[in-house]
Amino acid sequence: MAVDFKAVLSDLTSMSRTFHDEAVNYRELHADVAPPIADGGDAGLDSAIKEVADLLVALHTGFADRLDEHGDKVAHARDSFQRHDIDVHGLFEDLMVGDG
Repeated sequence: MAVDFKAVLSDLTSMSRTFHDEAVNYRELHADVAPPIADGGDAGLDSAIKEVADLLVALHTGFADRLDEHGDKVAHARDSFQRHDIDVHGLFEDLMVGDG
């Protein structure tokens, strides 16, 4: 494997790890995103506040999940590059089989 290609693979490994690390860090902010809900003194207001708070928590969790998904996708791309170490000429010949 060429030196330049290995550098790209290490960059992809680093990127994948960063996505996963930041997902963990973002999840740790949960307490800051979901503090205890104050009593508004009205059942309707309290219900509305709880719905908004639940939505914020769901968005927070969803974003952390997306960070993890992106880390998984980058790792998959890196693994795919490693498995399919072919040169451009060989790829061209494979694509042109039967044309001629």
